[in-house]
Amino acid sequence: MTVSESVPVERTARATPISIIGMSGLREIVAVSSGMALIYTIAAMIIGGRPLLTLALVFAGLLFWTFLEYLLHRWMLHWEPEDKLQKTIRKCFPTHRSHHDAPMNERKNIKKQLKIIIYLMTAYCAFLALIGFPLAMVLAVNAGVLLGYQAYEYVHVACHHLPMKNAWAALLKRHHAIHHHRDETVNFGVTTTIWDSVFGTTWKPARAPTA
Repeated sequence: MTVSESVPVERTARATPISIIGMSGLREIVAVSSGMALIYTIAAMIIGGRPLLTLALVFAGLLFWTFLEYLLHRWMLHWEPEDKLQKTIRKCFPTHRSHHDAPMNERKNIKKQLKIIIYLMTAYCAFLALIGFPLAMVLAVNAGVLLGYQAYEYVHVACHHLPMKNAWAALLKRHHAIHHHRDETVNFGVTTTIWDSVFGTTWKPARAPTA
């Protein structure tokens, strides 16, 4: 039996690349993150006065997101501490365990998640500017991070609700399905498999012992 045959594949027959925008708070996430990214980009262009450099930094932020996605998924979303203080800190962030327990369910804490996005990104930009980073650069890079974040959310929902038949999409769907149904300690990337390859956390099938 092949891996693709043994890993459960979640599908929703009527879902389309457009209809899933209405699932799991995607509409709200796309609206908020796109709006913030647009504001940040325009502000960066006005402050820095270099539109092409601004767009290049936005793209750099988009690429940087893929690394953040890996780190957050591996070290924060799967963090389940036993210490009381750490448990209190953990409650400040959206839970991930419920998603693994019922991955097809709609999320219920979208308002909390949107507040975290707005407050965290605003505070982060302000902090970087205060410690000396050029404000135009900070805004442009974080505009890209916001765009990367919404791409992550979209691809994540698509992995659970769409067939994703083309080669690249099928690779991402299989990669994420293994994380859910085979081994939660591997395959943390969602929009890309690159960082799992870099850090050695790509799932590898067990090999039968040789005689």
